[in-house]
Amino acid sequence: MKKSYTLLITIILISFFSYFSISILETKALRSENLTNHYLYIQAKNHMSFFKEFIKDYDLKGLNHLQIEDGFFDIYANITFEDSKYFVNLYVRAKDYDVSIYEKIIKE
Repeated sequence: MKKSYTLLITIILISFFSYFSISILETKALRSENLTNHYLYIQAKNHMSFFKEFIKDYDLKGLNHLQIEDGFFDIYANITFEDSKYFVNLYVRAKDYDVSIYEKIIKE
């Protein structure tokens, strides 16, 4: 009788600690994923800032698409000309993660 209670308490304690250790590991994995996404978002914002400055100084005559090659990001712009203005849609997307930024600028 005494051995059965000891076995029951042992099973309950192992279950309890297993549940909490899994919970802790899930939290750490989620935090790591959030840090990665935050880092990629900051990097994407830097790329977008550079691309905006590049577009402001670049002559857009005859262009409808512009792309910058990068290993981790897809960086490109779609350009349309209407009413003597250039409408530029800028896109920066991470290739392997779900991080993307869009911005529209008008250049006269």
